[in-house]
Amino acid sequence: MLDTFEGTGPCVTFDAVTTYAERHWDSHAARCVSTFNEHWSDVPLFAFTDGALEQQSEWLSDFKKRHAGRPTSNYRFDAVRFSHKIAAIELAYSIGEADVLIWMDADCVTHADVDPAWLESLIGGADLAILKRKHKYTEGGFMMFRRGACDRLIADMVQLYTTDVLFTLPEWHDCWALDYSRASMNLKEVSLSGDAEETGHPLVNGPLGERLDHLKGKRKEYGKSLRADIKRPRKERYWN
Repeated sequence: MLDTFEGTGPCVTFDAVTTYAERHWDSHAARCVSTFNEHWSDVPLFAFTDGALEQQSEWLSDFKKRHAGRPTSNYRFDAVRFSHKIAAIELAYSIGEADVLIWMDADCVTHADVDPAWLESLIGGADLAILKRKHKYTEGGFMMFRRGACDRLIADMVQLYTTDVLFTLPEWHDCWALDYSRASMNLKEVSLSGDAEETGHPLVNGPLGERLDHLKGKRKEYGKSLRADIKRPRKERYWN
C-alpha cells in the first residue's frame, strides 16, 4: 500500500517518506500518518508498507531471502528489519519530485503544525540534515536529503545491502550504513540535534521536539516520550 498526501509546492519543496510493517499499523503507524496529515502543510507523504516495498524495490526481496536466518534478538544486528528503511528512502528519492526528501520513522508523532518555512530553517543550505550524537552513531529517526546532492549517498547506502558489505560493519542497521557512507563524501551537513548532541534522544531535546515526538522502543506503550528523556527545558504545550 502507498498512501500519498498531496500539497502545493513552496519555493523550496519537500516530500516525506516512512515505512511500516502491516502488523504495526494499529500500534503506531496509523498515528504517525494521521498526525502528519493533520499538521503538515504542502508536503506529500509516501507511506509504504513493508510488503509494498518488496514488490517495488529491485533488491529488497532478495536481500531478505538471503539473510532470513540472521540473528534478530539484538536490534544492532537486525539487518532485515532496517533494510526496509533504506529501500523506502531509495524508492521515494527516485520517484519524488521535491527538492528535499524527509525520512521519518513510523513511530514519530507530529504534535504541532509543520510548514515548509520551518523545514527550510532546519536544513538551510545543507545537503544533508541529520540527528548527530557526539558519542554514538547518528540517530536515524528523522533525516533530510537534498535531491541531486545526495544521489551518491543514497546509492552507496543501497550498495552496502546489495553487496552484503553491510555485514563487515560493526553493527548492521541503517544508522551505521548512513555514517559509513557519508564519511567518504564531501556533503554539506547540518545537525538537527541543536545543543542536544550529548543526549541519547536528540529529536525530542533539539529543534525537532518543538513539533515532533519519536516513540522509540517501549515509548510506544506510553504513547509519548518519557519525562526522563527531556534533558532540555521545553516550553511547548505537548511537553507540559
